[in-house]
Amino acid sequence: MRTQAIGVVVVVLSIVFLSASILPTPTFPKDKLVKPVLRNYYTPDHYPSYQEITHTLHQIAQDHPDICKVFSIGQTWGWNPSTGQYDWPKEIWTIKISDNPDVNETSTEASIFIHWHHAREWIDPAFMMYLINKLVNEYYTNDTIHWIVDHFEIFIAPLSNADGYIVDGNGNLNNITPEWYPPAGGWRKNCRDNNGNGTFEITDKWWAEGEGVDPERNWDWHWEDGNDDPNAADYHGPSPFSEPLVQAEKNFIESYDIDAQCVLHSFSAAILIPWFYTSQNCPHDSFYRDFANHMALRTKIEGDPSQHYDYGRPDEVIGYSAPGGSSDWVYGALNKIGIAIEMEPTGDYSGDGFHPSTDKIATYCDDLYEAMIYFLEIADTKLKPPSEASNQPNAYIVWGYVKDSQGNPLSGVTVSIRNTVNGDVISTKTDENGFYMLNLGTLSNAYNSSTQFEISAGGEVQQFTPNSGMGSERIDLTGVVPTIAPNYIFIIIVLGALIAISFAKEERENEVS
Repeated sequence: MRTQAIGVVVVVLSIVFLSASILPTPTFPKDKLVKPVLRNYYTPDHYPSYQEITHTLHQIAQDHPDICKVFSIGQTWGWNPSTGQYDWPKEIWTIKISDNPDVNETSTEASIFIHWHHAREWIDPAFMMYLINKLVNEYYTNDTIHWIVDHFEIFIAPLSNADGYIVDGNGNLNNITPEWYPPAGGWRKNCRDNNGNGTFEITDKWWAEGEGVDPERNWDWHWEDGNDDPNAADYHGPSPFSEPLVQAEKNFIESYDIDAQCVLHSFSAAILIPWFYTSQNCPHDSFYRDFANHMALRTKIEGDPSQHYDYGRPDEVIGYSAPGGSSDWVYGALNKIGIAIEMEPTGDYSGDGFHPSTDKIATYCDDLYEAMIYFLEIADTKLKPPSEASNQPNAYIVWGYVKDSQGNPLSGVTVSIRNTVNGDVISTKTDENGFYMLNLGTLSNAYNSSTQFEISAGGEVQQFTPNSGMGSERIDLTGVVPTIAPNYIFIIIVLGALIAISFAKEERENEVS
């Protein structure tokens, strides 16, 4: 009887172990998943109005409730050009793109906030709508986008200064007055009633005439060094955070524990890093310059891939400092990543300036897109305290696929990267397509381009040094032997228990006999 029991168990166990060794962990490629009907929500051949942006964001959230949610983080002053009164407070609509849109994921790998302030810089809201459209649609087809959305929280507020945008023309080039619009003209600030007479009085959208506050000078980081003249286009306001839209963004950044912030501007074609208020380098200057360079290398100028955005501090790149800015506050007050991007055109004032012709919109959006994706990829980098900035690891993306010897993608496999010099380790698990992404910026200590690293998954090991000039590299791991799936382990445990019971029963029978 014992021999028979053992024979059955051996056969069953052989089948189990053979299956575990030849079958990959089950995967569910995204082309097999049920997808919503995809549609184009924004075509970059026009500047969207406040009304169009509001409608489109809500339509996207309705069509994609699995990854999108729209909500308001606050309101504007509410100037209404049609009635001449402050009776139309605009909601500051923000879209969240994440695999858990209804949950405030405090344990997420990174939360990112992308926004805009200057009313006349129309290319920025257009780009944000372009970006939202790409993220939502490519979530189902692009492994990089799928990974970013599944692991990060992305918040985008395309039109926080809606009051100013509407005064400036609301995205309709036919609404602008030519004599108010030299290339560097247009309304820049919000619509604060500075003299308190209940109306918003301007006749010259360039010189401002005492009304409005520059939202990008109203943040409490060296605010006192800003311009205190209400007639100035960069007037910093009566006090830090005096403006409702700035208060709303500040409260949002703090309550959602934002890890990386980017405020969009135009025009210059540049990536700007702290400090903004001074010509001095910030403590994490080396880190910022490294990833800003890698962002810039992913940009184009007028569609030309051989030309790229500039990068550096504002005083280095655009010729002046900017105290009281949002990115300085995010970095200085919170020790989080904060940057600004000046979109195209370049800084030549003889061109389209703040209001490029509509046939340039698609080109300018495409020119910046890959750089913005890289910014999302590196957003999980956690900055060390300023006193430890010399030990800050630079952002560097390692990505690829894990497959078995037959080329089948393996999901749920642990991929680890180890610094062979000091033993630092980071790890993640592959997604349903066998895809993974890791950022060396999440290591505990700094490294350099000659540091030897080891990447491993399921017994497959490779060596590499992070010396790609683009700040990222692909490493596929093939021939990985899958681990035994949990259901196999359960069967083995049950069979082990049956063997023990069988042996015990046979022993009792022998004793009786």
